[in-house]
Amino acid sequence: MHATRRELLIRERLLRALDDDTARITLLQAPSGYGKTTLLRMWVDAGRATGRLLWVTFGASTTTRNSVWEQIARAALREGFVTSLQLDDLLTLINSDDFEKRDLIAAMRGEGAFTIILDGYERLGDLARVIDEDLLRGTEHVPGMRAIVAARGRTALDQQRLQLQGRVRVITNIDLEFTEEEVAEFFSLVVGTSHHATPRDVYEATGGYAIAVRAAVLELSRTGPRAAHWRENALNSTNLSGQLPNAELANFARITSVVPYFDSSLARMLVPGTDPEAAISVLEADGFGRHIAFTRTSRAFQYVTALREALHEELRTESPAEYKRAASIASAWLGGNGDPEGALDLTLEVGDYELASRICARLLLSVVEAYTTDRYESRLRHLPQEVLVAYPILAFVLGLARLANPVLRSGAKPLLQIAAGMRIPNGLSPERRSEYLCFKVFASRTLGRYQESAELARQVLDLVAAQGAAGSSTTLSPVFTRGAALSLFLVGDVKGAHAAVASTFVVPQSQSSRNLSFSDAAGYKAIDGDMPAARAMLAQIDDGAWAATSERGHLGTFGHVARAYGYLEDREWALARATLEDIERHTVTSDLWPHLQEPIMLARLAQGEALAEARRVEEMLDGPLATPGSAESLGIFRVKAFLVVLWLAAGRPARARKLLDGYAADDFRTLPARALLALVDGDADQSMRLVSRSLDFVKTPRMRMSVHALGAAASLRAGDREVALSMVGLASSLGREYGLVSPLLLLPDSDREALATLSRESGGADDVAMFDALDVATTFPEVSAMPQFTERERVVVHALARHASPARIAEELFVSPNTVKTQLRSAYKKLGVHSRPEALRRAESLGLLRDRSDD
Repeated sequence: MHATRRELLIRERLLRALDDDTARITLLQAPSGYGKTTLLRMWVDAGRATGRLLWVTFGASTTTRNSVWEQIARAALREGFVTSLQLDDLLTLINSDDFEKRDLIAAMRGEGAFTIILDGYERLGDLARVIDEDLLRGTEHVPGMRAIVAARGRTALDQQRLQLQGRVRVITNIDLEFTEEEVAEFFSLVVGTSHHATPRDVYEATGGYAIAVRAAVLELSRTGPRAAHWRENALNSTNLSGQLPNAELANFARITSVVPYFDSSLARMLVPGTDPEAAISVLEADGFGRHIAFTRTSRAFQYVTALREALHEELRTESPAEYKRAASIASAWLGGNGDPEGALDLTLEVGDYELASRICARLLLSVVEAYTTDRYESRLRHLPQEVLVAYPILAFVLGLARLANPVLRSGAKPLLQIAAGMRIPNGLSPERRSEYLCFKVFASRTLGRYQESAELARQVLDLVAAQGAAGSSTTLSPVFTRGAALSLFLVGDVKGAHAAVASTFVVPQSQSSRNLSFSDAAGYKAIDGDMPAARAMLAQIDDGAWAATSERGHLGTFGHVARAYGYLEDREWALARATLEDIERHTVTSDLWPHLQEPIMLARLAQGEALAEARRVEEMLDGPLATPGSAESLGIFRVKAFLVVLWLAAGRPARARKLLDGYAADDFRTLPARALLALVDGDADQSMRLVSRSLDFVKTPRMRMSVHALGAAASLRAGDREVALSMVGLASSLGREYGLVSPLLLLPDSDREALATLSRESGGADDVAMFDALDVATTFPEVSAMPQFTERERVVVHALARHASPARIAEELFVSPNTVKTQLRSAYKKLGVHSRPEALRRAESLGLLRDRSDD
């Protein structure tokens, strides 16, 4: 096959229209066959684009907003505008919780002018409306940004309003039609002279329809019968599928059409024995396609859309075996060249499930939406049960997708069970075996099987450590390592979790990935109570590397928890709550939901809102909190332990006892809560015994400080001042070393005040400073110290919630206003308040406005 000297017509008037960037968006809007892509290629090849250029052609698999911007990000990688690690940062941003409110282009932090060409825009379907808004917002707010869109159908970008505002310029099919002069010029360029037709004949026969003009001219350039019958041959096959010059080239084109674009290396694999450079040369010379930038140093060939669609369908329906072979080869090539989703679609279409499983494994490493949305549900939903059982990674991805969709969630468990029970094939490399183990870790944890997940996590971490000790370069990706660490953390192995995450600090990774590692490490340390270490980890986070995910993002949860604890230790209760209360995407089914609650529970306790917070948390536990989140992980147990504290602080000991009744009396995890209950009940000796037993099990600074403080209170109540002083000293030592003060919130007010007095009389300066640092009032009223209201005072306090004035209360109760005033003064005194708002807040906290039968 040899290239001809045929040329494409340089249509200068259209190139000038593309040069005009006064409107930041140019829309080429015309049906197939009008030469939109050919024109864009000509414009790009002529070097007329200003600044950087990204070209993205959409396929039918583009179904989400995030996948659109992922393709743009991958185009930036291919063009050399970003490195692979910077791509990871971009993908993290795209899949972040607040990407809906931000522009990816702004996050790319590019300097100078750049143009994005979006071809095949009609394939976005209804999604186009969302991308329209992105483009309008981006071109308005990002300096130097320009977008050129090629679409067959209507889009919101063609609104007259936008054209009148000068924001969008529309080039339609009327503009793209060949003029009679252009037909004559093209005829002269390709045909020269012909006794079969004149340029005017071609123009009248085709009406200037670009694909028909090209077909007619190509027919006339040939010799023999085809030239004589140019009119019927051209007009009967205006999609160009019948215009390929010979059978060999037609076979080459048909097989290579399996993929949206290809280079010579792929073409050699798809069509062995063919000279791909020569074939591509002929195809390009005849106008069947154009080269596109593939990487900074190489190019790929892309067919004219209409031709590719015709050839692709022909291959799929007439040669299914050949199609399957070609699709499997092309899928592997696409996956290795930055288009994993296109590769997945091809593998699923032809039933190459082994390759689809490998692609999904890669997606789980790079696409956060695989865990947080139902993005892949539509691709995998039609797989039969036997395929899912045989290829459990596919079952895992489908299970995650259904878990993320409330409507489909009930169908997730069987799929995750398949993944959790997968058999790991023999003969795998240590790296692949580690990946399989990690999928079992994630699936087991998602099912709420936390102990099983943690044991598997230890296996995979031990496997990698053994490989390292043996001199192997096998490492676990930071994504998998952090996942294994989380499984350890959820069963209380905080030391193991932190060690695992710390191992990722030295692994090459993107800055946003490094941020996640430091974020997790900070959270583990803060929950433990090591605030200096937590603050040091937070200081390592580069906020600029994930500007759109750090504020409210799902991925940095543990970092948010660490910051909230930091505010607690600084006595900034409102900031501690605000840091966590509105984090997006944290449903009650999340493994991390409990750890978001702990700082909020403590902050509301400090603010005197124990009752309201106890009700909120218990309603969550009893209501919408469903599996997997409700399984007894470390987090759920800790939430229940804090809930015991809240109920006691609210004067509801029966509710606290009910929670503890759900655990064995000798469950060591419950000992601190039982010690507090005994203290509130007035049994100081029993409280001290429980404290003594607790110290054999409690290891973290935060919990040891709490237990020492409880022991000091119990000792002082029992009259043993020396032991009380000793335990106060132990608590203050921990508080000073680890920057802690919030554990003192677990003490009843009267005990904290008594210990503060003892410290001033006989303790050290550090002891006094510890109590002086916690300047809160009525955070933990004892049951024995609850206000004792008369029945009339209780009725008046209830009425106070409905009426602002004594006169209105008197009307309702049929008594005199003076009587109401007297009863209110007495109630205020017992509550220790001086105003109606203070009285209502205090009464609500004590549960006086809403009686419960079990108290």
